[in-house]
Amino acid sequence: MTEEQIVIATAKHNSRSKAFMDAGLAREAAWDLADKLFERDLDSQDDRRLCFECRLFDTKSGTCPKIVDKKGKPQPALKFVLQRCDWIQLKGKK
Repeated sequence: MTEEQIVIATAKHNSRSKAFMDAGLAREAAWDLADKLFERDLDSQDDRRLCFECRLFDTKSGTCPKIVDKKGKPQPALKFVLQRCDWIQLKGKK
C-alpha cells in the first residue's frame, strides 16, 4: 500500500469503528469489526456485507424487509455479522 492508501484506509477504519460504537458495539468489538471489514475490502473475491451497511436495514426495529417469517413478518437482521445477501443495497450507492 502507498502512504496515501494507508491514510485513506486508516480514516475509513476510524470512521467505521466510530459508527459501530455509536450503534451500540463496545469499543474493542467495534475496532475488531472494522479490522474485518478492512481485510474484506482488500479481497476482491469477498462479497460479504453487514446488514448495518444496507439501506434496507431498519435501525429502529433491527429488521430487514427481506428477512421475514412464514407469515411475512420482518425478523431480526444480523446487524454486525458478515454475510452474503442477494438483496444488499449499500448505503450511499444508487
